[in-house]
Amino acid sequence: MSKLLFPSWRIRAGISLFAFAALICSFTLGWQGSVLVDVIYTLSAYSLTVWVVALPGIIRQWRSRIFACTVMKSKVVGMFRHDLAFRGQVSIYQGFAVNACYVFLRFFMTIRYASVWFLSMAVYYLVLGGMRLYLIHCYHRRTKTSEVRCYRQIAWFLFLLNIPMGGMILLMIRTNASFVYPGNVIYLSAMYAFYAITIAAKNLVKFRKAGSPILLAAKVLNLVSAMMSVLGLQTAMISRFGQEQEVFRRTMNMITGTIVYVGVIALALMMLLKSRGKRENDGTVAEQVFQHGCTDGRSISEIAGEKRP
Repeated sequence: MSKLLFPSWRIRAGISLFAFAALICSFTLGWQGSVLVDVIYTLSAYSLTVWVVALPGIIRQWRSRIFACTVMKSKVVGMFRHDLAFRGQVSIYQGFAVNACYVFLRFFMTIRYASVWFLSMAVYYLVLGGMRLYLIHCYHRRTKTSEVRCYRQIAWFLFLLNIPMGGMILLMIRTNASFVYPGNVIYLSAMYAFYAITIAAKNLVKFRKAGSPILLAAKVLNLVSAMMSVLGLQTAMISRFGQEQEVFRRTMNMITGTIVYVGVIALALMMLLKSRGKRENDGTVAEQVFQHGCTDGRSISEIAGEKRP
C-alpha cells in the first residue's frame, strides 16, 4: 500500500503524462462508453490521488530549500519572519505607498472623466494616505505617551475619513455608482476582498498584544480599507450579475453601506475609550509617584507599563 500511494517522482510524472494524453485522445476521438475509457479514468484518478498524497512532503521539501537559501538567511528577512513590530512597520510603509498610487490614479480619472464618483474615491484615499503618513511620522518619534496620543488622533481622524466614505456610499445608493471589473478580474477581486478582510481582522487581534498603539492603529486602518473593499465588491457583483435588479441593488448598498459607516464610527469610539483608559492609567501612576517619591531613574510611562499586584 505504501508503494502504491508513495511511488517515486518518475513514476508519478510518467503516469500523469500518460493519463493526461490518454484523456485528450478519448475526448477528441470519441471513445466514451468503451472499456478503455474506464481504464483511462481509473488511471487518471490514481494519478490525482498520488499527487495529493505527496503534496505535503513536496511543500515541506521546497519550504526547507527556500529557507536554506542565502536570501532567507539575511537579517531583514529574519526580522520580517520573527519580529512582529518590524512586520507592522513594513505594513505601514506598504499601505502608504499603495494609497499614494491610488490617489494619483483616482485624481487623474477625475480630471479625465469629470466624475464626482472618482473625486469622492480620490478624497477617500487621500485622507487614508494622510493618516498612514501621520502614523509613519509618529512611529519615528515614538515614546510611550506619544504613541497613545497618536492612537487617539487616528481615532479622531476616522471621523474625518467618514466624510468621503459617506459621500461614496451616498453615490452608490442614489446614483447606482459602482465598481466595474473587466472579464474574470471580478473573481480575483472577490478573492482579494475576502482575503483582505480576513487578514485585517486577524492582525487586529494579533497586534493588540504587540504593545504598540501606533501599530494597532495601522491595523485598524487596514480593517477600514478592507471593509470598503467588501462594499465595493458587492456593488461590482450586483452590477455584473444583477443588471435588472435596481431595487435589490439600492437596498443592499444601503444595508452594507450603513454597516460600514456605523462600523467605522464604532471603531473610532472604541479607540477613544481605550486611549482614555491608557491616559488615566498613566495619570494614576504619576500621582502615586508624586506622593510616594522615588522612580529609581525610570520614566512614568515605564512604571505604568509594569504589571503590579
